[in-house]
Amino acid sequence: MKRWDPWLLLSVMAISAASYLAQSSTAQALDRPGFAFRQLAWLVVGFALMVLVGTLDYRVLARFWPLFYTASVLVLIATLVLAPVRAGTRSWLVIGAFTVQPSEFARVVVILTLAAVASVHQEALLAPRKALELFGLTALPMGLVLLQPDLGVALTFLPALFAVFWLGGLRTRVWALLGTAAAVLAVVAFFSLLKPYQKERILTFLQPDRAPLTAGYQQRQAKIAVGSGGFTGKGLKSGTQSQLRFLPAQRTDFIFAVWAEETGFAGSALLVFAYGLLLFRVFYTGLQARDRLGLLLSGGVGAVMAAQVLVNIGMNLGIMPTTGITLPLLSYGGSSALATGLALGLVQSVWRLRFANV
Repeated sequence: MKRWDPWLLLSVMAISAASYLAQSSTAQALDRPGFAFRQLAWLVVGFALMVLVGTLDYRVLARFWPLFYTASVLVLIATLVLAPVRAGTRSWLVIGAFTVQPSEFARVVVILTLAAVASVHQEALLAPRKALELFGLTALPMGLVLLQPDLGVALTFLPALFAVFWLGGLRTRVWALLGTAAAVLAVVAFFSLLKPYQKERILTFLQPDRAPLTAGYQQRQAKIAVGSGGFTGKGLKSGTQSQLRFLPAQRTDFIFAVWAEETGFAGSALLVFAYGLLLFRVFYTGLQARDRLGLLLSGGVGAVMAAQVLVNIGMNLGIMPTTGITLPLLSYGGSSALATGLALGLVQSVWRLRFANV
């Protein structure tokens, strides 16, 4: 274990401990004591997966990207057909007593795929044909997730693509074209593709007092929870917003608000520091990688996790619209915990083999 990154392991364990404490609070509030134990079990398994993948050679895993990619696309198609409708989406496959969200694992496969394909291109700037190929490899699974429909998870595929574009050396004029296309697509999506409740969330974000009891209710309650925590918080399992169930989606999207209310600014700052340390080590691993594949792999993982952390915490603070993007390791969910473990395992592999002459 001496070749492993102790700071990354430490930050993961700190966030996992906070997750168990926060989920214990929501379990009490919802009168579902088993939730906290399940989250702890998933975090332990996710940590074990990180260690397992970290012992493997990421260069060998990258060679099998066509197999992983094809399998993940087929599973996403099967999800559209076989998954029951839950909360208006077909996102979870039921396997016995467990439910699995394939899109979480597909995102890790896309990161591996993009890094593997882009690393073959050794020139300083990405050729337009290669950039188009990378876009297509992202668009297919992302489109299947949009059909579920799960806009929040689908959007988390984009940071990996942008990271590979940036690290791979996309030409400036192509960035300009992408920016223009994204702006046009955003306008078209708002008026033609987004569902009414999604439009209302964006409008409420721009006008916070627009719908305090409907579209703006979640974010309003989250801001009350964060603000009422003060400097040291109300104490674990003593937050009124969570315990009295004013705070919706407190296990998942708004778990940070639970933590902020009960541990205050001090606890929130420690948690943000742990995420900052984790992200710094992931990006630093990319800079220390022995090859282009390691750089792109770590950069993709770091970009996705950074986007999740920024959007989710920003959503809890009311400075980002509500999008349904969860907070890695802290939000409740087995698929998310295991997929995060797999992604961080790839990063650990890059770090462990940064000096390997094999």
